[in-house]
Amino acid sequence: MKKTMKKQKKAAIDVSFNWIFVLIAGAAILIFFIALVNNQKDKAEINSAITIKTELTSIFVGASSSKDRQLEIDIPNINLKLTCDFATCETFGDSANPSCYSQYEIGKTGVNQQTPSQIMFSSNLLSGRKLFAWTLPWNVPFYVTNFLYLAGTNSKYIFVDEGNALEFFNEFPEKTNKKLISISNLETESDEGNEIFKFIFFETEPSEIIISQDILNAAKSQDISAIKINPSTKQITFYYLEDETFILSTTTRYISNAEVYAAIFSHSPDFYQCNMQKAFNRLHAVSSVLEKRSQLLFEDNQTRTSCLILYDTSVNGLSDIKETSKFIVSNQNINTLNNAIHILQTADHSAKEKSCPSIY
Repeated sequence: MKKTMKKQKKAAIDVSFNWIFVLIAGAAILIFFIALVNNQKDKAEINSAITIKTELTSIFVGASSSKDRQLEIDIPNINLKLTCDFATCETFGDSANPSCYSQYEIGKTGVNQQTPSQIMFSSNLLSGRKLFAWTLPWNVPFYVTNFLYLAGTNSKYIFVDEGNALEFFNEFPEKTNKKLISISNLETESDEGNEIFKFIFFETEPSEIIISQDILNAAKSQDISAIKINPSTKQITFYYLEDETFILSTTTRYISNAEVYAAIFSHSPDFYQCNMQKAFNRLHAVSSVLEKRSQLLFEDNQTRTSCLILYDTSVNGLSDIKETSKFIVSNQNINTLNNAIHILQTADHSAKEKSCPSIY
């Protein structure tokens, strides 16, 4: 009897052990195939991201080289994360080839494209199946470079109808999700399915307005921001959202309307300043060439006496533009640039009136 019971127990243990073995083996096989599928999925996503990166790089380079151009780009439904860190920016005072830490990354694949000198203004996260690109020339007053503005289908630009709002609203690209509304409608404005919101004011103090609950519920605080533009003083003031209220962040001066649109598209003051430093570096390179050309005209025996003073770079503004743009972008530098630009425009106008070769 005892032997029979022992055999039964042993058989039961063997059966249990077999089931445990089957479960472990089955789990191992399942894990293997899940890992295999995930690995293939990751590889497919990375390969797709590499293809998208190559295409976007070509599109961005092409768009950046065209003045005043608008493009609507069809892309897979991905997130495009953009970074530009102003703290990392170098100037011609630091390096012979200055740059900033700047890149865009395709989703969470780790595939990215470095953009150390390319000037791109946008929110930090672009998503959707379409990407909108717009370029404007940056003239100070001579042509320096093109600004590239990017918007996804997840962004909404809300212009408050006051002051110079209509002028800027009308020039803002039609295919972006823009809206002109009265100050009284801000409290009831719909999110319209968007996740990133930029409010643009011209007279009203942003800290005094009430944002609609619809927008507050649709977006994270860091994705709701505002700027206030003062065309008479050429100032842009940035605001961030905290506890449902806009808080003043920083104020900067600007040279042309191209910078106003850059501030509207930019995710933050830091992102704006970072790309403006790239623009400053380009300005220094271009103004250095123009300064050299002006000096050659000044020293040329064939230059008419009545034209000579116009090519003196110490008085026609070019030296001030070149030296100021050599350093980090700041309000003081922009003030100096605005003065030098006015002097240069006057000198160039005089050159044309006197039938002298133009300065730029």
